[in-house]
Amino acid sequence: MGYRALSQYRSELMGVAMLWVMLFHSFDLDLGVPLLNAVRAAGFGGVDIFILLSSVGLTMSFTRREQDYTTFMLRRAGRILPAYYTVMIPYTLFLILAQGAPWSSLLWNSTLLYYWIRCPGAFNWYICGAMFFYLLTPPVLRWLREQEKKGRLLLSSGALILAGLALCQLLTREGYYYTLDIFYRVPVFVLGLVMGIFITRDRPLGGKDLLFWAGWTALGAAYLWASLNLQGEGHLFFYPLVHLFLFSTVPMCLVLCLLFQKLPLGWLRSFLRLIGENSLEIYLLNVSVFSQIELLRQFVSFGPSNRLYFLLSYIVNITLGILLHKLVEWARGRAIRPGRPAPLCFRRPTKPRQG
Repeated sequence: MGYRALSQYRSELMGVAMLWVMLFHSFDLDLGVPLLNAVRAAGFGGVDIFILLSSVGLTMSFTRREQDYTTFMLRRAGRILPAYYTVMIPYTLFLILAQGAPWSSLLWNSTLLYYWIRCPGAFNWYICGAMFFYLLTPPVLRWLREQEKKGRLLLSSGALILAGLALCQLLTREGYYYTLDIFYRVPVFVLGLVMGIFITRDRPLGGKDLLFWAGWTALGAAYLWASLNLQGEGHLFFYPLVHLFLFSTVPMCLVLCLLFQKLPLGWLRSFLRLIGENSLEIYLLNVSVFSQIELLRQFVSFGPSNRLYFLLSYIVNITLGILLHKLVEWARGRAIRPGRPAPLCFRRPTKPRQG
């Protein structure tokens, strides 16, 4: 198995990430087993899987066809913003009319500035974060490719990762906590670009690679110990748990790929692939409509245990996400139907002229 497995099983991995994020957002779900509750509480790591795999996909897209910056951004926006606006606008209106959010929140959410100004009624941070990483991708990827040609890919990417970690230390120390949802993920974003380069070069997962990832995982275990024991005043560094996924995301994804490859998981893989292919829409609904847990429980009650409630909400959330994905794809198909010029964000880039 090589690094290409990360691309081959990308949808299944996205499905795992989405289910993990849904568990994390079920804030008062008690699974009855301390270890399972700990896994649920660590579900924010699903976002790191999303960002890693997104970076892999962006790298492969650039490798298949060179794109100018404007075309690249329009294509990315055309992929995620239709679903975002379809969910964000009615949800923001609900926050305004039912929960007293200011009308300005509709403006900030529509312009994707909501995260940076922290307005009341702000939407979930991930879409803003995704667009931020899209903005970074072309220049960072081109620089990494240049470093690869000089034989300095690992050294240069390591420097970027350390710079990202240092930036998080600075932002934490200066109290800019509201920026950390995004900047915590800069190191994983860089790691995803490197994995994408490995895949485009069809790099095998050899013995040295396995040894490196084993050591990388051990380093993650040391970081976990530091996070649990060296926090608080008097310590020079902060050890947020989210950085644990810098060390664990790639090994975890590779192990899952191995399981998908070796075990007879046909039906499970199909289910995870379905969720992964619709993960954007499922996520958008999960962090908006299905985040109103106290309100929804007024209509659905199952007694003292909330497990049945969450199971039902997951089923409805996934179903509506799939339907929303089909709706957006149908609208996109209408926009580019034969005989009608397609919007630039939906067009395939043309090959550059030779000579």
